[in-house]
Amino acid sequence: MRLLHRVRVLSLAVLLAACGGGGEDRIPRRSWAWVDVPGAECADGSPTGIGVSRGDDDARVVLFLDGGGACWDAVTCFQLRTASPGPFGAAQLSARLAELPGSALDRTLPGNPWAGATLVFVPYCTGDVHAGDAVQDYPGAPRSWRHHGRANVEAALDWLAANLPAPGQVVVSGASAGGFGALLAFDRAAGRWPAARAYLVDDSGPPLVGDDFSPVLRAAWFAAWRLDRTLLPICPDCALDLSALLPVLARAHPGARLALLSSRQDQVIRGYVGLGPAGFEAALLRLVDGRVAPLAQARAFLVPGEGHTLLGAPGTFTSGGVPLLEWLRRMVEDDPAWTTAGR
Repeated sequence: MRLLHRVRVLSLAVLLAACGGGGEDRIPRRSWAWVDVPGAECADGSPTGIGVSRGDDDARVVLFLDGGGACWDAVTCFQLRTASPGPFGAAQLSARLAELPGSALDRTLPGNPWAGATLVFVPYCTGDVHAGDAVQDYPGAPRSWRHHGRANVEAALDWLAANLPAPGQVVVSGASAGGFGALLAFDRAAGRWPAARAYLVDDSGPPLVGDDFSPVLRAAWFAAWRLDRTLLPICPDCALDLSALLPVLARAHPGARLALLSSRQDQVIRGYVGLGPAGFEAALLRLVDGRVAPLAQARAFLVPGEGHTLLGAPGTFTSGGVPLLEWLRRMVEDDPAWTTAGR
């Protein structure tokens, strides 16, 4: 196994131990460790890595991609600063872990179906929904911006494959930008462990149908992040319709389960795609009815309101009489009672 670079053990927001040697035995169970991953870097060029907390056994892995905006030109990246360029290391993970109580990554949360799994936190410091493959010198920008998200996910998968036992179950999840990232990374993550049962939990990253997703924004993302390199090889139709990725994933991974979580009028996502409350809700329902419902292994969990993301406090959401944590349990335990909620 490849040597583990500079491991620091964290418990919530407190740094408990410093760097160490290599291999799975250096990652403690039920505590957090920061791992510097070779080849992973933020938009500002600083090195980054992943946070890892080994579970009660190594049979289940949850790969969680963090959120935090997006940017695609000099205005959004450098003036409005709608995404962080980094750095992200052990200190930043420590700060993020202070927000962990009550979230889907909280092992002590009653009813959390991920409580015993190995948890892997992939930071977000590239502004490209974890999918970019470009270094951009935007006109008028003070420096280059490294949209390195795809390579960072690949580096994380490489490290996991080299340093931890192969899991029997893999959950790929994320919220907001991380929800889009989980959707776009799912094929690669599921393909890394073909013998494992794979699950996608996309929280508030809806790939709206056709031009329900702003065509101007979609084109900007493709151009700035070079999504033609990362997405079009598996989904040629995605250049004009991001929702086309769902049936592609279903065909490529027929044993997988795919989940979309969203509020009906998500104020953050609707702002990005240029829709009002009613317009976004109609677009979201077109996605659920037209793309999710026809797939035997896909479901949606919808809640009323304008809130953004659900996995930060999953114990507070219920839809169609089913608590979100119970809905997620049904999903990962392949319970036939797992059905779309809130439609």
